[in-house]
Amino acid sequence: MWLHRVVVLFVLAILTPSLTAFQSCGQDKQCVPYEQCNEGLMVDGKFYPDRSRTTMDEQCHYMEKCCNIQDTLSTPTLPAEATNWPCGGRHDLWYYLRPLGYKQREAKFGEFPWLVAVYGAEGYLCSGALITPLAVVTTAHCVQSVEPGKLRLVAGEWDAAVELEPQPHQERSVTESVLHPNYTQMPLAHNMAIILVDKDTPFQLTPNVQPICLPPPQMSYNYSQCYVSGWQRGDFGGSAILPKRWTLYVLPPDQCRAKLRLSFLGRRHAHNDTLLCAGGDKGDFVCGDVDMAAVPLMCPLSGHDDRFLLAGLVTRTARCDGPQLLGIYTNVKIYRQWIDLKLRERDLDIRQYMV
Repeated sequence: MWLHRVVVLFVLAILTPSLTAFQSCGQDKQCVPYEQCNEGLMVDGKFYPDRSRTTMDEQCHYMEKCCNIQDTLSTPTLPAEATNWPCGGRHDLWYYLRPLGYKQREAKFGEFPWLVAVYGAEGYLCSGALITPLAVVTTAHCVQSVEPGKLRLVAGEWDAAVELEPQPHQERSVTESVLHPNYTQMPLAHNMAIILVDKDTPFQLTPNVQPICLPPPQMSYNYSQCYVSGWQRGDFGGSAILPKRWTLYVLPPDQCRAKLRLSFLGRRHAHNDTLLCAGGDKGDFVCGDVDMAAVPLMCPLSGHDDRFLLAGLVTRTARCDGPQLLGIYTNVKIYRQWIDLKLRERDLDIRQYMV
């Protein structure tokens, strides 16, 4: 009998949250992740969790809630894994996560679930976009001088300063970097690369880790509300390291050519369709001296406000000294056939990014 009692107590100790596992924020209260707090209202048989913040919550990290100990769950309540969602879908389930000083220029958790942080041995290098569980696209400029074995990819990341997100990020090592064979720095052209992870350890698709769609080669751009999102290298080392976001629009090819020739590329610039121009309001995230390498430009899929295509990758940061902002991006649709070919050569499934 005594042995049975010991076993029961041991099991209860595992299943019950420890009173010392979380920071205290008041009498019989502790700081826990939002998903582990069972406080809220029951309306018509449906439970609505309380996501509001009070003065008690301010004693906790912004990704935690000051919760009654008796309402603390042993395991978080999270959405089921998403393995069959269509590409390019945003699943903004955690809009309530807002750090102190949050502004609209920061992305929300899970807002762009294909966003990937690319790291080298010395730290963050650039952004990228997940197109399949085994492949990320970025710029050749970002990874050309780094051996694949020294690269690592982090998907599902949000606040890179902490590990309190409601869904964990995923980290993978790199097995191969495929640079476009015609990539050149001067003049800057064909700035495109594919980064591949081990077939035995693909990224697992979850609400905060999803592939983005790639545009078919024949698609015409007519997008008035697109986004760029990614991390700024200068933010690393801060107390909160969130990806920024900004709204832009894609310029028609003829306007792009004219603006490039009038700007820093000169009148003799022979523009081709491998480059894409974007304009919009000026801001810290998209202007000149900020290192935002390979930040993806994402535009809505026609007829689907909540699904996105990867239109471009930052090739050169915007010039903001003129009357209008001008950003230069690698035109992803031009490289769609090359991306398809390189993945098929490696016997990889390309269906995940197909519209």
